[in-house]
Amino acid sequence: MSMTAWLPSVLTRRRQLVGELRVATAARDARRLRRLLDPEVAVVVDAGEGDRAKVRVVRGAEDAALLLAYGLGDRSGREVVERPVNGRPGLLLRRDGQPAATIAVDVTAGMISVVWVRLGATVLRRGNAVLPV
Repeated sequence: MSMTAWLPSVLTRRRQLVGELRVATAARDARRLRRLLDPEVAVVVDAGEGDRAKVRVVRGAEDAALLLAYGLGDRSGREVVERPVNGRPGLLLRRDGQPAATIAVDVTAGMISVVWVRLGATVLRRGNAVLPV
């Protein structure tokens, strides 16, 4: 298979998984999330900036599903929408209409293998001035 034939199918699968991730987290459906996640998935949460950088990693589908269901699940004032992140399908978490986090995913063998969560309003103000898709 040529690279040009392979790329659209990878992007299509990534877009599909991002949509399924959004729906499953909104419903706080940990069981559905576990089906989307590679058993060895890593959720990398970058919660700081500059000298205050704080990176935490959660590994394994069980713990990752619980973290994502709790962290991205529907709540008053919170909205998760599908938006490009670094030019790829991703999610934007808004709290009270303001950007709060971007979520990007890596896909391996058709499953989500890494979830990248970037918190920090200062950084997000610059990175999320996007038009609706």
